[in-house]
Amino acid sequence: MHVLIDDVQLWDGTGSPAQARTSVEIRDGRIHWIGPASQWQGSRPTVQIVDGRARTLIPGLMDCHVHYSSPGGPDWIARFSDPLPEISIRAIELAEASLRSGVTTARDVGAPQGVSIRLVHMARAGEIKAPNIHAAGTWIAHRGTYVPFARHFNEAHELRDAIRMEIEAGAELIKVALSGWNEGARPKDAAEIPFSEKLLSVAVEEAHMAGFKIACHANDPASCRIAAHAGVDSLEHGMFLEQGDLEAMANNKTFLVPTMSVWDAMLYYAHAVDWPEARKKRAEDLRQGSRLAVMGAVRAGVQVALGTDAGGGAARHGRIAREAELMVECGLEPRDALIAATSSASKLIGEDERGTIEKGKIADLVLLDADPLENVSALRLIAAVFQGGRRVA
Repeated sequence: MHVLIDDVQLWDGTGSPAQARTSVEIRDGRIHWIGPASQWQGSRPTVQIVDGRARTLIPGLMDCHVHYSSPGGPDWIARFSDPLPEISIRAIELAEASLRSGVTTARDVGAPQGVSIRLVHMARAGEIKAPNIHAAGTWIAHRGTYVPFARHFNEAHELRDAIRMEIEAGAELIKVALSGWNEGARPKDAAEIPFSEKLLSVAVEEAHMAGFKIACHANDPASCRIAAHAGVDSLEHGMFLEQGDLEAMANNKTFLVPTMSVWDAMLYYAHAVDWPEARKKRAEDLRQGSRLAVMGAVRAGVQVALGTDAGGGAARHGRIAREAELMVECGLEPRDALIAATSSASKLIGEDERGTIEKGKIADLVLLDADPLENVSALRLIAAVFQGGRRVA
């Protein structure tokens, strides 16, 4: 595939300012040439020309927190327990919707029954249209907590075994979930969060020893405190992080994946389907805590990577632009929200050949009909999506 995206405004994700009237040549799935449109010396009849006038070209977007096995919506948790054939077909459809929205790389950080791992295999075999997916297999949680379809453990040796089983099943990263006891499950005198910092350090050690990154679900104050100090690679959600937690994350080089779309969608459904007052209050508390955590993270120098939690919460797939808008509403510049969705996300995921537009890198690109550096909502105005140099949307 030989393509020239001609006479476009280029934002390459490297930190450099946007470049006007630039052309980008793609050959064999990679960036072959970048330069002023007037200086391209190829033969136009032999190349596919994509008109870039009045458009902006950015790196392919990366969603660091999705669950393709659930559609999101007001009853998202129940959807994880649907029949396996239904979950599997839906996952294929949702992955394609995600790709059309500009997400060329994603982390699926939890699915029942190995659905996400099979999705990865199909995508890499070219059987489906989907982002470049890195799958975590299923969630690992302490027995008596979290959801029933997670992989549960009690003791440290069971935790190590659970991680090894996920790796053997084909997971490419480890996802653990810190959470309080389920109703009626808490033993007398037990700690509020049984997945303690000591146990989490075991998980970090086991994952890192095997060469795998570890993502940690934490969205209550105690879990956030434990996860922030344990040296995990990414803290997911983090709605109740305090200053000391954020300083520890900065020191440990732990990424924050704030998933603000969670509470944004919850607030909508709280009124649209008339949730009970307790659930409405929960959504408001998440909103307040999340905004403070993101603003504090920026001040503390914590690396932020974009993730929507589409499917894993009420947020639906294909709406990555909304997450970027929420970041900007928290005080980030549009440029910083874009970095969180491209070059910063690539560092977290470990995708060195993606995340920026540079000569020799894989040509994952999004062409927009407006300038996202002026208004990040331009991410909604997609003219084309390229994955590995092929136009896929």
